[in-house]
Amino acid sequence: MMNEVMIFFRSSVTFSRFGRLKSWGIIGAACLSVLGGCATFAPREPEADVRERAQARWDAQVAGNWEKAYSFATPAYRKAVDLFGFRSRSAPAVKLKSADVVNVKCKDATCDVTMRIGFAPLQRGYPETTTDLEERWILEAGEWWRYERF
Repeated sequence: MMNEVMIFFRSSVTFSRFGRLKSWGIIGAACLSVLGGCATFAPREPEADVRERAQARWDAQVAGNWEKAYSFATPAYRKAVDLFGFRSRSAPAVKLKSADVVNVKCKDATCDVTMRIGFAPLQRGYPETTTDLEERWILEAGEWWRYERF
């Protein structure tokens, strides 16, 4: 008799635990589907993508990482101009100190970006200063690229 009670007790506990787990699983799946649906309703603005890429490009250039800075140029530019050519054209006659995105304005498949560049002249006696630069980014094959003139 005691064995029969133990078997009954074990099976009822197992069943109720399984039932609770099943309920929580259904609730969890419902929550995930609702949250997943919310993420698809808020597409990212192109200004945010371009701001992030422009900052990353200039951070690489300030750090002297020319390969990474070169990777943000359009594929057509990279086919026509090698890394050495890019570096000789892009290397400033100053020591870059900082770069910050000031403004991004997008229209269709182009964005105009204003960057504030901090630099120190290589010649002694000149103070560190900042200047604003304008650059253009274009959308090509689903990715934003910095437009470089040949």
